[in-house]
Amino acid sequence: MLKYKPSDFNKKAQFGTIKSGYNPVNGNPIKQFVPQIGLKYAPRTRTMTQQYTIAGTTLEDTILIVIRHNKAVNKKLIVMLPDKTYYDIVGISPDDSNNVITYDIVTLKLNTSIQ
Repeated sequence: MLKYKPSDFNKKAQFGTIKSGYNPVNGNPIKQFVPQIGLKYAPRTRTMTQQYTIAGTTLEDTILIVIRHNKAVNKKLIVMLPDKTYYDIVGISPDDSNNVITYDIVTLKLNTSIQ
């Protein structure tokens, strides 16, 4: 069970989709981010043991964020963090407890194809 204080959720992530478009300057095709949901999140760090365990796997270059449980969040969405970097959702680990407030751990992998 995860224990977080409301003050831990001090950053905002935008969850959305990708829209294909064209660069107005030169007409080249580009992918644009279209935000749909804005959610507060808390960054979550891995222990050194966890880092060593995932070394050499597909999860090696991923980060974790914690959000309040939201059914609208799924693996098809793209996430934009406050530093304007885009991430694909690799996995969502929901809190299946019977608590009133539940949290999801979202695993993100950097997406470099979006401008």
